[in-house]
Amino acid sequence: MKESNLPKADFLASIFLTLLGIFILIVSLNMPRFEGTNINPYSVPGIAPAFFGVVIVFMGLVLLIRSIRQGGHRLGLTGEKVAAFFKEEASRRIFVTLVISLIYGLVFLGRIPFVVATALYVLTFMIIFEYRFKESFISQWKRALIALILAVLVSGSVTAVFQYLFLVNLP
Repeated sequence: MKESNLPKADFLASIFLTLLGIFILIVSLNMPRFEGTNINPYSVPGIAPAFFGVVIVFMGLVLLIRSIRQGGHRLGLTGEKVAAFFKEEASRRIFVTLVISLIYGLVFLGRIPFVVATALYVLTFMIIFEYRFKESFISQWKRALIALILAVLVSGSVTAVFQYLFLVNLP
């Protein structure tokens, strides 16, 4: 990306981050508070996400103001510029990451055990971004095996940490 396009990218990213932070804040405020259980109010599940949501909103607004000062709000979008954006390798990787993450969050979580969903997510991510589809499987069997081992280790570790350290019941 050219340095002259950074204020425009910052402008778009700031809008996304601000909206994301607001969404996180709203969702965290709607999390259960367990008022009837006499627990410490600072240990309710929504505290950390709400804090992070506020920080993301604040940083998004700071980025928004900075990008407007630098003229980033003048996007000058044309059909050719939009098409060129979607043809870039980085844009395709972001789109694929978004699709994989949405499938994980909206389709897998809650329907299959968390440890299996997370292992499939990590394995899929690693295969798509690390595996070289133009080369033979024989020459890359180690890469595929490492992806499988890491997927199992990561999903097992994340599950163990959340269930036994943070005492969170996972779907």
